[in-house]
Order: sequence, then C-alpha cells, then structure tokens
Amino acid sequence: PRVRRSYLQRNEDQVWIIDKPATVNRDMLKKGEDGFNRLPNDVNLGKNRRLIIKAAELDHLGGVQTFGYTVEEQTPPRNIDAKKATELGVNPSDKYNLLKMGESVPTDDGTGVVEPEQVLLEELRARKLAVLSDHRRVPPPMAGLCRNADFLVHEATLRMEDGVDKIKIRGHNTAENAGMFGGDMGCEVVALNHFASKAISEEVIESLLAEAR
Repeated sequence: PRVRRSYLQRNEDQVWIIDKPATVNRDMLKKGEDGFNRLPNDVNLGKNRRLIIKAAELDHLGGVQTFGYTVEEQTPPRNIDAKKATELGVNPSDKYNLLKMGESVPTDDGTGVVEPEQVLLEELRARKLAVLSDHRRVPPPMAGLCRNADFLVHEATLRMEDGVDKIKIRGHNTAENAGMFGGDMGCEVVALNHFASKAISEEVIESLLAEAR
C-alpha cells in the first residue's frame, strides 16, 4: 500500500491534527458509491468520506513514545423530507444538498423560495472512535479527545491484583481502570485488548470483563 509521510506540528493543546476536513460547501459535491452526488460528510459516501483524525501522547514507559487516536465523523447532513419539499415545489435534485448545507433554494418553477428548516428532518449525531495503544496513564490531552467517544479501545494487560507498582514498572494498564476511564469520559462502549499471555481462557476473559464493569 502507498504510505504518505509528512511532519505534523503539535498544537499548543498537545494534540496533533492528522486530518481535519474543510467546512462543507456547495463546491464539495462528490458522486457516492450509489451514483448520487453527495456531500463529503454524508454517511453514504463510502471510502470518499472525510473524517476528523487527531492524536495525543500516552504515558507508557520512560523513553518509549506511544499514542492514542480518535477518528470522528463530521456532523452528518440532515435528511430531507422529500414529500414536503416536493409539495413546496422542489423535486429531488442537487438542490436537496444545498438545503442540507443550510442554504435556501428557489422552487423549480422559479416563483418561490424554500428554506432549509421547512424540509429538514432531525439532526444526526457524529460518531467518534478512540483507540489507545500501550499505556499506564492517559494524560489530560488524550483524555480530552476520548470524551464522549462512542467506542473506546483500551488495553487490559494487567489485573488489579498485580498492584500499582507493576503498572508503573511494566507501563501497562488494567481492565478495571479501562472501565473506570471509559465511564469517567462518558464513552458508550469500552473494548478491551492487549491481554497478557495468561489471559487466554474463557474464565480469565470473563474475570477481566467483570473487572471492567
């Protein structure tokens, strides 16, 4: 696969912006996998969707850098009440995309104007994924990125019975801390990974899940 390398300056808030799409406008219409012209924040755009990707450093071991990442959707465009739009004089066309962007459009016969709020349905919420690599602590910049993530991936190499000293020495974390962190950050789902080699039996996995809960 083709790999693109570039230097990214870390922001004052200690966060790297890996990709941040420009504000959606009428020049950004692209043909989706279904053949329709769609905005870059449309969930139906497929592989051409633009996402907000950020990173921040974790605390793993002295001299060993590890990072966490978040991948977040742009706020999806609101759906159109096609029946109402048609009744108001605008049949399905690229005008619907302009309405989704908050722009007024003329009726098809040119005698009137349709405002977005007349035909837009409820607002959709953008989803966010947070992935943490090896760490013993999540510093505030990365913790802030994780806040309200829909899905958090967090390591569970150690057990609480291993003690705080082992966490510090080995630079890894526990399932209990994963559950607590996910709860504190308001994450919807916490997925555990990076188990120790002993954590291969169903019994041990169930124990780790119980710790996290």
